[in-house]
Amino acid sequence: MTTAVAAERLGVSQRQVQRLIEAGELPATRTAGDAWVVDALAVNAMARTRPARGRPWSPATAWAALWRVSGLEADWLDRRTMRRLDDRLASIDAEEFVHATRRRAVIRRYRASGSFLADLDALVIRTGVRAMELSRFGMDQDLARVDGYCTVEAGGTLIRDFHLIEDPQGNATLRVVAMPTTIIEAREVMPVAVIAADLAESLEVRERSAGLRVLGDLLR
Repeated sequence: MTTAVAAERLGVSQRQVQRLIEAGELPATRTAGDAWVVDALAVNAMARTRPARGRPWSPATAWAALWRVSGLEADWLDRRTMRRLDDRLASIDAEEFVHATRRRAVIRRYRASGSFLADLDALVIRTGVRAMELSRFGMDQDLARVDGYCTVEAGGTLIRDFHLIEDPQGNATLRVVAMPTTIIEAREVMPVAVIAADLAESLEVRERSAGLRVLGDLLR
């Protein structure tokens, strides 16, 4: 659908739709006339789940929340901010949490050659469909896809070296983190709350349900 139709469906301005596209929150492609066409399934999914109030948290706060819910220390926030965050986490539900932490990364989807998937997977920090455990999420990892986090610099290198082609329905998802990058260095797999939040944003019903269920358990 066009950005105008997407804006009407979401109840926002066309400029806000463009911001969502730029942030990687809405898959979209450009037409021959250089206009954006937004993935209709993604728009409809966002319309169903987008909370009516509340802005997403800053990246630093989003990452702190994800770390706290995973049972990890988040020492980059001051004590006062951390106390306010803990109070909010005590009353938030899974869908609100997913919305609040959505600025954790810029999401880009690509089409990668099947012969490159294993090597590409080894160079990102796995999450979502590539990191879910059967015992916790009720589903096995999807080896036909890559889903992982990387820094801005690493992302550019991966796109070039693996000849990645932008594709909203592609088999490789890169979640580019601007900050704080130090907390993800040396990790092979993301903490459980990050994996669950990424699954909860999936357009696949089973993946989304599994992510929300696990987040709900963690928040309780």
